[in-house]
Amino acid sequence: MEIRELEVDFDNGILKINGEDYMERPIVVTLPGPGGWPLKKLFNHKKVNGTPEECDELTVILRSTEENKIRR
Repeated sequence: MEIRELEVDFDNGILKINGEDYMERPIVVTLPGPGGWPLKKLFNHKKVNGTPEECDELTVILRSTEENKIRR
């Protein structure tokens, strides 16, 4: 899947990919959180049957310019 637009709102339970509500499958979304700890939320939880393997995963990684300077 190509992602051109992404809207994630953990507080209101909104996940839109390319302008469309993502309702196809259960998906765990991971965003950068405070202090370097990730924030995770399961969307479409009613479609989960009990195995973690059935969930898609979407992870957003933020690399600061300072990190990029160190890696060079």
